[in-house]
Amino acid sequence: MIGTPNEEDKSYVTDQKALEYLNAFPKSDRVNLCTVYPGAGEEAIDLLHKILVFNPYFRISIDECLEHPFFKKCRKAEKEQCSANSIQFDWEKEHLDRAKLRMHFIEEIHFFKAYRA
Repeated sequence: MIGTPNEEDKSYVTDQKALEYLNAFPKSDRVNLCTVYPGAGEEAIDLLHKILVFNPYFRISIDECLEHPFFKKCRKAEKEQCSANSIQFDWEKEHLDRAKLRMHFIEEIHFFKAYRA
């Protein structure tokens, strides 16, 4: 969807193996989201373009997302609450393979199902 990252997109990647991996992909252009989502409005497409960015430093922030015109009609800022605490999962610092990641997701789902019961 986002195409092959260019040199500027990859500027934050410092791991040589990761760069080699990225450079192994054949060049492809960004997909025209208007053709993929023909029923989406201009604001929705604009938001997707700002979210679907390879380099996280160039990507729109969550606060910018919430302020985007796409959410203007459905957002009620006066009802929103901001937490003073940030959420951090214990497993964020460990190496996660597919099986471990799946296990952690299942644990979180079970925890929140029990919490809501």
